[in-house]
Amino acid sequence: MSKVKVTILFSTYNGANTLPTMLDALCAATVPNEEWKIVAVDNNSNDNTTEILNSYKERLPLEVYFEPKQGKQHALTQGFRHLEGELVILTDDDVIPAPDWIEQFLALANEQPQFAIFGGLITPEWEEKPAPWLIKYGHLGILYALNDDLPEGPISAALISGPNSAFRRSILGPGYIVHDGLGPDATIAQFPMGEDTAFALRLETSGAKAFHSRRPRVRHIVRKGYVNEGWVLRRGERYGMGLVIIRPNLFDRKAKISGLPIGSVLRWLLMAPASLVVKRFPLSGLRFKLLWAQSVRQGILRQFLKQRSTTNNAIYSQVGAE
Repeated sequence: MSKVKVTILFSTYNGANTLPTMLDALCAATVPNEEWKIVAVDNNSNDNTTEILNSYKERLPLEVYFEPKQGKQHALTQGFRHLEGELVILTDDDVIPAPDWIEQFLALANEQPQFAIFGGLITPEWEEKPAPWLIKYGHLGILYALNDDLPEGPISAALISGPNSAFRRSILGPGYIVHDGLGPDATIAQFPMGEDTAFALRLETSGAKAFHSRRPRVRHIVRKGYVNEGWVLRRGERYGMGLVIIRPNLFDRKAKISGLPIGSVLRWLLMAPASLVVKRFPLSGLRFKLLWAQSVRQGILRQFLKQRSTTNNAIYSQVGAE
């Protein structure tokens, strides 16, 4: 009979730069190895990710799987087929867990039997020191999944962050499939982000309640280059794309033209010339706020255009079939 209480699940694509740091930290876990396991899904990496993962099999209770279909949602769907234990911890390949990370999630699940979704503390591990304007004005939760400002206690599942979250396996059910069309995909330059939020919200809709604790701790490695304005603004566009999928209610009642929300279109058009001017200004909080808002709008419109194109193609295909 299996003694496994917890499965840690994560997917990785070309994670060679951060995986050794993450796996070394897990080697210091305070829970005996027979009580937990790791399910790592290599999502068609083209670096030495697989070799790194396999090199830790003697030190960790690690199972490695390969998912050739690109996209985090496909990798996690593969991983869900190999779960054991009462608790599933979802994370990413660029975190540094505290030694008692697993132990604290187990204790939290025992202490809060009325909750089935759990979030833990995420603090930054900066590879490059961010500029003061980014720390002051940047949306650090959206950008890097940081949640140091989140109080302990019951929360909306919308505030659960993927790099440090846990779920009772009983609420997943057999054959769970992750939300399609969200999250990292190496074949797409700009993808709608928010697959972790969509996952937690779907479980909340089914009746599961969420609880946040600062005790299960990880540090999130923020890669060099992820603090420059260009990367940050591209992240804003991905956030806008994800909003259309995750929170469609925000747009349901808005007036539309050709399937696009008129307000977003007008604001984007009005700000487009101003954005070109603002980019000539020195880096500052005001510059960032203006450009961030425009990036989010651009993401919203990009996703609506993408969905309109998909709908039109489906209609044309149906007409052609008839």
